[in-house]
Amino acid sequence: MSIDERCRNQQSVADRIFMDFKYTKPGSEEQMRALASFNSLVCIWADFLLVDEKIRPEPAEAFLIN
Repeated sequence: MSIDERCRNQQSVADRIFMDFKYTKPGSEEQMRALASFNSLVCIWADFLLVDEKIRPEPAEAFLIN
């Protein structure tokens, strides 16, 4: 599945997460569920990028300025 297809498939979930988080009482069950769903999506993307796309993060030392 391409990145574009994955984004389209997850659009409705992302919209629901946004609405549940923004328009509910802070700390509510809806907000907690939205955060858990967001965490799951982040994990799915991390797996996709690290495994499927073979993208590996650069070591921290690569970003140091000498």
